[in-house]
Amino acid sequence: MGLSKLENIDYIAAWGNTYPEDNCVLEEIDYFNARGMRRIYTRSDCFGRYHSFNMDIWRRSDGELLLRLWSRCTEIDWRAFKIKGIDLAIVPCHEGREFFEDEWIPLAVRQAYDNWITEEW
Repeated sequence: MGLSKLENIDYIAAWGNTYPEDNCVLEEIDYFNARGMRRIYTRSDCFGRYHSFNMDIWRRSDGELLLRLWSRCTEIDWRAFKIKGIDLAIVPCHEGREFFEDEWIPLAVRQAYDNWITEEW
């Protein structure tokens, strides 16, 4: 799927690139402890002075990917998901201070982040 499909969807958070074709499904979970995991993606979007929205994707040692949507604002509820069905070969191995690229972020993750911001803001 290319950029043309993204242009037909109204997003609050700007992605500005294509996303991979995949069978990604998100399973909402209560919470996860990231201890021992590697953060492979992070982003932050601010709307107004007090509304910051953050997204982190973590990889467990067994390869499983977990998504956390969080905010420093106490009025915003956090959410957590297991990311299932993504081809792990497209997921970059983040090393050190490399820039976090977002062209591999699946559409389901992008939509979950956008929906969360829409519901909480």
